[in-house]
Amino acid sequence: MTEFLNYKVVLHFKDGTESQGFISNVDSTLISLGNKSYKNTLVKDLKVVSLPSEKSKKKNVHGGIGGEAMQMSSSKSISRVGTPKMSKKQPDWGSDVGDIKVSDDFDFQANLAMFDKKSVFADFQKNESINALDRLVSLNKVNDKYDNDENVLSGQNKDNWNSIGSISQRLTLPAPAANGPSIGSHLAREQQLYSFTYEDDPTAVPLASPVQLLEIERIATESFSVDQKAFSEVCAVNLFLLILSKILGGSVRLNQRKNHNLPPLVLLLVGGGRSSSRAFALGRHLTNHGVRVLAYVINEEMVDGETLHQCQLFEKCGGKVVSAKFAELLDILHKLDTPVELIIDSLQGLEGQLSDLFYTAESMATLTQVVNWVNEPKQSSRILSLDVSSGLDGGSGTASLPHLVVKSRYIVSMGLPLSGLVHAYNNGSLSEEITHYVVDVGVPNAVYNSRPHLRKFDKFWFCAEQHMKITVKSE
Repeated sequence: MTEFLNYKVVLHFKDGTESQGFISNVDSTLISLGNKSYKNTLVKDLKVVSLPSEKSKKKNVHGGIGGEAMQMSSSKSISRVGTPKMSKKQPDWGSDVGDIKVSDDFDFQANLAMFDKKSVFADFQKNESINALDRLVSLNKVNDKYDNDENVLSGQNKDNWNSIGSISQRLTLPAPAANGPSIGSHLAREQQLYSFTYEDDPTAVPLASPVQLLEIERIATESFSVDQKAFSEVCAVNLFLLILSKILGGSVRLNQRKNHNLPPLVLLLVGGGRSSSRAFALGRHLTNHGVRVLAYVINEEMVDGETLHQCQLFEKCGGKVVSAKFAELLDILHKLDTPVELIIDSLQGLEGQLSDLFYTAESMATLTQVVNWVNEPKQSSRILSLDVSSGLDGGSGTASLPHLVVKSRYIVSMGLPLSGLVHAYNNGSLSEEITHYVVDVGVPNAVYNSRPHLRKFDKFWFCAEQHMKITVKSE
């Protein structure tokens, strides 16, 4: 590049400044004007002002370097005094991008065509020893599609339900007792302040005393061959439909093809007699449709006759019966993964009072624990009593032991509503928050025409429903 020596040029730099002078030295990296040197990369453009004279060229051929003064055209020029020059032995590598693009030594497109990405990645996969499912990217991927049996909580499909023991195997069917429980008192004569009406009709609902209701069932058995087993079966089926549709959430809740959660848990509180036998029959139908049903028997001696027969059928269908201390019942309930959703109160019914049924000190102590527990706010909203809340007389609606009255949320009358319910409202034993239903137990309608004092019930069940809701009206 010695042919450019002593040229008078103007350098235009990339930062907008200019510099004018005679070229004293030039190579691939630096250009010198007099005693000032500049990097080629800083130069944007070069303009030749004048060519050197023959004398200057000849002098430069012999090794002399011109000492022409260099004039600066702008005060913004950057001084590079003292910058070391590159050794002449270093290869002359071009650094300008434009020189690289036009150079024949580097063909980017041809070199890129030589790179086969498919073969390179194929080699990577061939030499890879980590399973694709074990990579971090697969662990962070959220699955948005699940099978029917996958979208459930783990560890909640099993508990100790199957380990609960049996009671009917320890009991035998004895001969029926000669002296039955005492019949409740007759209809009280005080003035009624409350009454029952149909849900869709303001007509008053006829009420039956315990004596009338037992007489109706006796006539049905003697004259129409409808015995207690038939009553229990019809009542249990209709009561099951009522509980399923109104309390447990409908058929979808019990559909094991669509709902893979654990089924609901129902607790039966069993005393003895008519209500308890129908409670066992109800538990059998609930169990047969996937509901977990646990029956608690306070006194095994009270489970006899038809009640024992229904208890045996209940256990054969998968129901569980516990007859132990109340603390053991609570321990069993705490070990189950599902809470109690409904408590069926069949401790008393219409035949008598709690003091007549639980007459021993041990059974009365257990009964007190049970009533105190079910009356707690957590449980009281789940209690369904059959015929009447335990602790209240079915005829008068009074309580001989007020601390043993069960605080029911639902009361289901089996066949006909008892007159004692209205009296219980009149004396303040029942609250207006209770929901009342009546279920058909299969009494033939012809029974009501067989006695003059029963004719007022003749048209009660002339409807298509197996159960109906009745409302309490204050007069």
